[in-house]
Amino acid sequence: MSKVYISNIQKFCVYDGPGIRTVVFFMGCPLRCRWCQNPENFYNAPKVMFDESKCSRCGICIEKCRNHAISRGKAGEILLDRRLCNACGECTLFCQQQAREVCGKELSVEEVFEEVMKDEVFFQNTGGGITLSGGECTMFPEYALELLKKAKARGIHTAVETCGFCEPEALSAIEKDVDLFLYDIKLITPSLHKKWTGQENEKIKLNLEHLIHNKRAVVIRIPLIAGVNDGEEFQKILDYLKNFPTIKDIHILPFHQLGSSKYRLSGHEYEMADWKECSEEVVEKCRQKAEDEGFKVNVGGWNL
Repeated sequence: MSKVYISNIQKFCVYDGPGIRTVVFFMGCPLRCRWCQNPENFYNAPKVMFDESKCSRCGICIEKCRNHAISRGKAGEILLDRRLCNACGECTLFCQQQAREVCGKELSVEEVFEEVMKDEVFFQNTGGGITLSGGECTMFPEYALELLKKAKARGIHTAVETCGFCEPEALSAIEKDVDLFLYDIKLITPSLHKKWTGQENEKIKLNLEHLIHNKRAVVIRIPLIAGVNDGEEFQKILDYLKNFPTIKDIHILPFHQLGSSKYRLSGHEYEMADWKECSEEVVEKCRQKAEDEGFKVNVGGWNL
Protein backbone atom coordinates (compact mmCIF):
# COMPACT_ATOMS: atom_id res chain seq x y z
CA MET A 1 0.00 0.00 0.00
CA SER A 2 1.37 3.41 -0.96
CA LYS A 3 1.79 6.09 1.66
CA VAL A 4 -1.44 7.92 2.44
CA TYR A 5 -1.44 11.46 3.78
CA ILE A 6 -4.47 12.99 5.46
CA SER A 7 -4.76 16.78 5.44
CA ASN A 8 -7.68 17.09 7.85
CA ILE A 9 -10.24 15.14 9.84
CA GLN A 10 -13.07 17.63 10.03
CA LYS A 11 -15.83 17.10 12.57
CA PHE A 12 -19.46 18.21 12.86
CA CYS A 13 -19.93 18.54 9.09
CA VAL A 14 -23.48 18.83 7.79
CA TYR A 15 -22.98 19.33 4.04
CA ASP A 16 -21.24 16.06 3.14
CA GLY A 17 -23.96 13.48 3.63
CA PRO A 18 -26.93 12.93 5.93
CA GLY A 19 -26.70 13.75 9.62
CA ILE A 20 -23.65 14.99 11.49
CA ARG A 21 -20.53 13.66 9.83
CA THR A 22 -16.79 13.46 10.18
CA VAL A 23 -15.00 14.09 6.89
CA VAL A 24 -11.59 12.59 6.18
CA PHE A 25 -9.63 14.59 3.60
CA PHE A 26 -7.16 12.55 1.55
CA MET A 27 -4.21 14.27 -0.11
CA GLY A 28 -3.80 13.59 -3.82
CA CYS A 29 -6.15 14.20 -6.75
CA PRO A 30 -5.97 13.31 -10.49
CA LEU A 31 -7.86 16.45 -11.54
CA ARG A 32 -6.83 20.10 -11.44
CA CYS A 33 -10.17 21.89 -11.36
CA ARG A 34 -9.42 25.58 -11.66
CA TRP A 35 -12.01 26.41 -8.98
CA CYS A 36 -10.87 23.78 -6.48
CA GLN A 37 -11.31 24.92 -2.88
CA ASN A 38 -8.72 22.47 -1.49
CA PRO A 39 -5.49 23.03 -3.46
CA GLU A 40 -3.46 21.77 -0.52
CA ASN A 41 -4.75 18.32 -1.49
CA PHE A 42 -3.51 18.35 -5.09
CA TYR A 43 -0.58 16.07 -4.28
CA ASN A 44 -0.14 13.05 -2.05
CA ALA A 45 2.49 14.70 0.11
CA PRO A 46 2.62 17.03 3.12
CA LYS A 47 2.95 20.72 2.38
CA VAL A 48 4.10 23.74 4.36
CA MET A 49 1.40 26.39 4.47
CA PHE A 50 3.05 29.81 4.75
CA ASP A 51 1.03 32.87 5.73
CA GLU A 52 3.26 35.81 4.82
CA SER A 53 0.85 38.27 6.46
CA LYS A 54 1.75 36.80 9.87
CA CYS A 55 5.48 36.69 9.24
CA SER A 56 7.60 39.09 11.34
CA ARG A 57 10.64 38.53 9.07
CA CYS A 58 12.76 37.53 12.06
CA GLY A 59 14.68 35.04 9.93
CA ILE A 60 14.88 32.20 12.46
CA CYS A 61 13.29 29.87 9.91
CA ILE A 62 16.17 30.59 7.51
CA GLU A 63 18.65 29.36 10.09
CA LYS A 64 16.63 26.26 10.97
CA CYS A 65 15.85 25.04 7.44
CA ARG A 66 18.16 22.12 6.73
CA ASN A 67 17.38 22.10 3.01
CA HIS A 68 18.11 25.80 2.46
CA ALA A 69 14.61 26.24 1.08
CA ILE A 70 14.04 29.52 2.95
CA SER A 71 15.84 32.74 2.12
CA ARG A 72 15.47 36.50 2.42
CA GLY A 73 14.41 38.59 -0.56
CA LYS A 74 15.80 41.95 -1.64
CA ALA A 75 13.12 43.83 0.31
CA GLY A 76 13.71 41.78 3.45
CA GLU A 77 10.79 39.45 2.84
CA ILE A 78 11.03 35.76 3.64
CA LEU A 79 10.94 33.49 0.58
CA LEU A 80 10.15 29.78 0.42
CA ASP A 81 11.51 27.69 -2.45
CA ARG A 82 9.04 24.83 -2.55
CA ARG A 83 11.27 22.87 -4.92
CA LEU A 84 13.72 22.44 -2.04
CA CYS A 85 11.19 22.13 0.79
CA ASN A 86 10.44 18.58 1.96
CA ALA A 87 7.87 19.71 4.55
CA CYS A 88 9.93 18.36 7.43
CA GLY A 89 8.27 20.94 9.70
CA GLU A 90 11.46 22.12 11.36
CA CYS A 91 10.70 25.75 10.49
CA THR A 92 7.26 25.56 12.10
CA LEU A 93 8.73 24.66 15.49
CA PHE A 94 10.49 28.01 15.83
CA CYS A 95 7.97 30.36 14.23
CA GLN A 96 6.64 32.46 17.10
CA GLN A 97 4.10 34.14 14.83
CA GLN A 98 2.67 30.78 13.71
CA ALA A 99 3.05 31.85 10.11
CA ARG A 100 3.94 28.30 9.08
CA GLU A 101 2.28 24.95 9.56
CA VAL A 102 2.60 21.58 7.91
CA CYS A 103 -0.56 20.36 6.22
CA GLY A 104 -0.78 16.60 5.94
CA LYS A 105 0.17 13.66 8.13
CA GLU A 106 0.84 10.05 7.28
CA LEU A 107 -1.78 8.36 9.44
CA SER A 108 -2.63 4.69 9.74
CA VAL A 109 -6.17 3.48 9.18
CA GLU A 110 -6.36 2.73 12.88
CA GLU A 111 -5.35 6.27 13.83
CA VAL A 112 -7.93 7.80 11.52
CA PHE A 113 -10.67 5.44 12.65
CA GLU A 114 -9.95 6.11 16.31
CA GLU A 115 -10.33 9.84 15.73
CA VAL A 116 -13.51 9.42 13.69
CA MET A 117 -15.16 7.22 16.30
CA LYS A 118 -14.84 9.89 18.98
CA ASP A 119 -18.04 11.25 17.42
CA GLU A 120 -19.90 7.95 17.29
CA VAL A 121 -22.68 9.21 19.53
CA PHE A 122 -23.44 12.03 17.08
CA PHE A 123 -23.60 9.57 14.22
CA GLN A 124 -26.05 7.40 16.11
CA ASN A 125 -28.28 10.30 17.14
CA THR A 126 -28.46 11.98 13.72
CA GLY A 127 -28.00 9.20 11.19
CA GLY A 128 -24.62 10.62 10.30
CA GLY A 129 -21.31 8.92 9.73
CA ILE A 130 -17.98 9.11 7.98
CA THR A 131 -17.35 10.73 4.60
CA LEU A 132 -14.16 10.19 2.64
CA SER A 133 -13.19 13.27 0.67
CA GLY A 134 -10.10 15.05 -0.49
CA GLY A 135 -8.37 15.08 -2.80
CA GLU A 136 -9.63 11.76 -4.08
CA CYS A 137 -9.80 8.68 -1.89
CA THR A 138 -10.13 6.30 -4.86
CA MET A 139 -6.43 6.91 -5.51
CA PHE A 140 -5.87 4.77 -2.40
CA PRO A 141 -8.48 1.98 -2.67
CA GLU A 142 -6.84 -0.43 -0.22
CA TYR A 143 -6.63 2.17 2.52
CA ALA A 144 -10.12 3.50 1.81
CA LEU A 145 -11.59 0.01 1.82
CA GLU A 146 -10.04 -0.87 5.17
CA LEU A 147 -11.38 2.34 6.71
CA LEU A 148 -14.84 1.85 5.24
CA LYS A 149 -15.02 -1.75 6.44
CA LYS A 150 -14.16 -0.69 9.98
CA ALA A 151 -16.99 1.85 9.90
CA LYS A 152 -19.48 -0.64 8.49
CA ALA A 153 -18.53 -3.18 11.16
CA ARG A 154 -19.59 -0.63 13.77
CA GLY A 155 -22.83 0.17 11.97
CA ILE A 156 -21.64 3.61 10.85
CA HIS A 157 -23.05 5.16 7.66
CA THR A 158 -20.37 5.62 4.99
CA ALA A 159 -20.17 8.12 2.15
CA VAL A 160 -17.57 8.90 -0.49
CA GLU A 161 -17.15 12.22 -2.26
CA THR A 162 -15.56 11.47 -5.62
CA CYS A 163 -14.71 13.13 -8.91
CA GLY A 164 -15.17 9.73 -10.54
CA PHE A 165 -11.83 9.89 -12.34
CA CYS A 166 -10.29 6.60 -11.28
CA GLU A 167 -9.66 3.11 -12.54
CA PRO A 168 -12.82 0.95 -12.52
CA GLU A 169 -11.04 -1.55 -10.29
CA ALA A 170 -10.57 1.11 -7.59
CA LEU A 171 -14.26 1.88 -7.56
CA SER A 172 -15.23 -1.79 -7.59
CA ALA A 173 -12.97 -2.44 -4.62
CA ILE A 174 -14.83 -0.06 -2.30
CA GLU A 175 -18.37 0.24 -3.62
CA LYS A 176 -19.95 -2.54 -1.55
CA ASP A 177 -18.92 -0.77 1.65
CA VAL A 178 -20.14 2.68 0.58
CA ASP A 179 -23.70 3.58 1.57
CA LEU A 180 -23.74 6.73 -0.54
CA PHE A 181 -21.65 8.15 -3.37
CA LEU A 182 -21.54 11.93 -3.72
CA TYR A 183 -20.56 12.01 -7.37
CA ASP A 184 -19.31 15.14 -9.12
CA ILE A 185 -20.44 15.93 -12.64
CA LYS A 186 -18.73 19.17 -13.58
CA LEU A 187 -19.07 19.34 -17.37
CA ILE A 188 -20.25 17.05 -20.17
CA THR A 189 -18.40 18.33 -23.24
CA PRO A 190 -15.03 16.46 -23.20
CA SER A 191 -12.98 19.39 -24.50
CA LEU A 192 -14.45 21.74 -21.89
CA HIS A 193 -13.90 19.19 -19.15
CA LYS A 194 -10.25 18.90 -20.12
CA LYS A 195 -9.88 22.69 -20.32
CA TRP A 196 -11.25 23.31 -16.84
CA THR A 197 -10.15 20.16 -14.96
CA GLY A 198 -7.09 18.93 -16.85
CA GLN A 199 -8.71 15.63 -17.88
CA GLU A 200 -11.42 14.46 -20.24
CA ASN A 201 -14.48 12.83 -18.70
CA GLU A 202 -15.04 9.49 -20.46
CA LYS A 203 -13.72 7.57 -17.47
CA ILE A 204 -15.99 9.59 -15.16
CA LYS A 205 -19.06 8.72 -17.22
CA LEU A 206 -18.17 5.03 -17.39
CA ASN A 207 -17.67 4.85 -13.63
CA LEU A 208 -21.00 6.56 -12.95
CA GLU A 209 -22.75 4.15 -15.31
CA HIS A 210 -21.09 1.28 -13.46
CA LEU A 211 -22.44 2.48 -10.12
CA ILE A 212 -25.92 2.94 -11.54
CA HIS A 213 -25.84 -0.52 -13.13
CA ASN A 214 -24.85 -2.01 -9.77
CA LYS A 215 -27.70 -0.13 -8.06
CA ARG A 216 -25.50 1.94 -5.78
CA ALA A 217 -26.94 4.99 -4.04
CA VAL A 218 -25.72 8.09 -5.86
CA VAL A 219 -26.31 11.80 -5.38
CA ILE A 220 -25.01 13.98 -8.20
CA ARG A 221 -23.16 17.12 -7.23
CA ILE A 222 -22.68 19.92 -9.73
CA PRO A 223 -20.20 22.66 -8.85
CA LEU A 224 -21.88 25.63 -10.51
CA ILE A 225 -19.51 28.17 -12.05
CA ALA A 226 -21.05 31.14 -13.82
CA GLY A 227 -19.75 31.46 -17.35
CA VAL A 228 -18.47 27.87 -17.37
CA ASN A 229 -21.34 25.43 -16.85
CA ASP A 230 -24.44 27.46 -15.98
CA GLY A 231 -25.87 27.81 -19.52
CA GLU A 232 -25.97 25.31 -22.37
CA GLU A 233 -23.53 23.05 -20.56
CA PHE A 234 -25.85 22.80 -17.55
CA GLN A 235 -28.63 21.61 -19.83
CA LYS A 236 -26.26 19.02 -21.32
CA ILE A 237 -25.55 17.74 -17.82
CA LEU A 238 -29.28 17.37 -17.16
CA ASP A 239 -29.83 15.66 -20.51
CA TYR A 240 -27.09 13.17 -19.67
CA LEU A 241 -28.44 12.46 -16.19
CA LYS A 242 -31.93 11.85 -17.57
CA ASN A 243 -30.55 8.63 -19.06
CA PHE A 244 -30.53 7.20 -15.53
CA PRO A 245 -34.03 6.99 -14.01
CA THR A 246 -32.63 6.02 -10.59
CA ILE A 247 -30.83 9.35 -10.25
CA LYS A 248 -33.28 11.59 -8.45
CA ASP A 249 -31.14 13.92 -6.35
CA ILE A 250 -28.92 16.72 -7.58
CA HIS A 251 -26.94 19.03 -5.36
CA ILE A 252 -25.92 22.36 -6.85
CA LEU A 253 -22.77 23.77 -5.26
CA PRO A 254 -22.38 27.44 -6.23
CA PHE A 255 -18.82 28.64 -6.78
CA HIS A 256 -17.43 30.84 -4.01
CA GLN A 257 -14.10 32.37 -3.06
CA LEU A 258 -13.91 31.06 0.50
CA GLY A 259 -10.96 28.81 -0.28
CA SER A 260 -8.99 31.33 -2.31
CA SER A 261 -6.57 32.09 0.51
CA LYS A 262 -5.39 28.47 0.47
CA TYR A 263 -3.71 29.08 -2.87
CA ARG A 264 -1.59 31.82 -1.36
CA LEU A 265 -0.78 29.72 1.69
CA SER A 266 0.11 26.60 -0.30
CA GLY A 267 2.00 28.39 -3.07
CA HIS A 268 -0.30 27.40 -5.92
CA GLU A 269 -1.36 29.78 -8.65
CA TYR A 270 -5.06 30.65 -8.48
CA GLU A 271 -6.56 31.35 -11.89
CA MET A 272 -10.05 32.12 -10.56
CA ALA A 273 -9.11 34.95 -8.21
CA ASP A 274 -11.15 37.48 -10.17
CA TRP A 275 -13.98 35.13 -11.09
CA LYS A 276 -17.37 36.24 -9.87
CA GLU A 277 -19.29 34.12 -7.41
CA CYS A 278 -22.61 32.74 -8.61
CA SER A 279 -25.44 35.19 -8.19
CA GLU A 280 -28.72 34.15 -6.65
CA GLU A 281 -30.32 34.64 -10.07
CA VAL A 282 -27.94 32.17 -11.74
CA VAL A 283 -28.40 29.59 -8.99
CA GLU A 284 -32.18 29.94 -9.04
CA LYS A 285 -32.30 29.63 -12.83
CA CYS A 286 -30.36 26.37 -12.73
CA ARG A 287 -32.30 25.03 -9.76
CA GLN A 288 -35.59 25.68 -11.51
CA LYS A 289 -34.33 24.14 -14.73
CA ALA A 290 -33.30 20.95 -12.93
CA GLU A 291 -36.59 20.73 -11.06
CA ASP A 292 -38.49 21.20 -14.31
CA GLU A 293 -36.63 18.15 -15.60
CA GLY A 294 -37.91 16.12 -12.65
CA PHE A 295 -34.94 16.19 -10.31
CA LYS A 296 -35.02 16.89 -6.58
CA VAL A 297 -32.58 19.76 -6.10
CA ASN A 298 -30.65 20.88 -3.07
CA VAL A 299 -28.46 23.97 -3.16
CA GLY A 300 -25.30 23.62 -1.12
CA GLY A 301 -25.73 20.03 0.07
CA TRP A 302 -27.28 18.74 3.27
CA ASN A 303 -27.70 21.15 6.12
CA LEU A 304 -29.17 20.16 9.48
